[in-house]
Amino acid sequence: MIHISGLGVAGSYLFRRLNDDGFDVSAYDPKREGYYLPCGYATNEFLLDTYLNNIGMGIGEYVLSRAQNVIFSGHNFGEISFNARGMCTIEKKRLEEDMVRGLHRGASAKMENADVMVDATGISRALLGPHPEDYRMYAREYLSPGSAHDDFYFYFFEGGHGYFWEFPLGGKYHVGAGSDSLEIINEKLSGYAREVVTGRMIRLAPLFDNVSRGNIIGVGEAVGTVSPISGEGIVPSIKSAEFLFQALKKHSEPERIAEDYKAKLFREFGYYEKLRALVYKIQSGTKLGLSDLSSARLAKKDLEMFGIDFKMSKVIRHFL
Repeated sequence: MIHISGLGVAGSYLFRRLNDDGFDVSAYDPKREGYYLPCGYATNEFLLDTYLNNIGMGIGEYVLSRAQNVIFSGHNFGEISFNARGMCTIEKKRLEEDMVRGLHRGASAKMENADVMVDATGISRALLGPHPEDYRMYAREYLSPGSAHDDFYFYFFEGGHGYFWEFPLGGKYHVGAGSDSLEIINEKLSGYAREVVTGRMIRLAPLFDNVSRGNIIGVGEAVGTVSPISGEGIVPSIKSAEFLFQALKKHSEPERIAEDYKAKLFREFGYYEKLRALVYKIQSGTKLGLSDLSSARLAKKDLEMFGIDFKMSKVIRHFL
């Protein structure tokens, strides 16, 4: 028996994947009816579609807006435009609901009878518990009737302290900011019209050395599958759920499952450690040099995975 706590994008995907493969699986999610998901809803539609095909779904009907150009700006550089390579916004709530539609959801009490308990509770790590090396930022977002830019826009704050975004949603916009400073967030969002206000903490530290405890195994943001550079967590979290699904198919003992799964996470997302170190360096005011070039290349790779045709030559003066 497998029990999943949390039905965000990772938990929902894993629930459907296990159910379709004949596993004895239940799930529980505490979100109330009408809850507005605090997320930018931006991802790479080509990568996401690959995983949705595993559960008999496709990305097409969930896309709200497709990027044509992605604009970067910052405290010491003007607007730079990049071509998009799959960046879009999606109806994330409806996608999660459709992933688990028709599946029986158990009660949280059923965890007591589970052979494997999956912590898909995101930022809270409700089952795994806190991690001593965790790093989180504040994030606040408005559902807005308009924005200053028609296409996807990022403004990077001074000193690596997060960024501001404007993402089109097929008629409306998500306007938000993520930072370690609430003052910065408040200042940047002031003046924007808002129909809905939402917010949360976002985990920007990979926690792959602590993905399990006993028969509890974490997935998605609970173990840090959120890019320290872009904040993208939709595709990485689903990918982590696929890794756990494959490990559950191969092994029955929680220790073997966790060992197999952890190895896959490190192979795929181990470079997040270098990205996190790069962000630390920028935040500490340390000047970057040629020795940081390999990390800069990883940042480029990460932005490309997000769906941006990122050209390092356009912003090299900002980072060096």
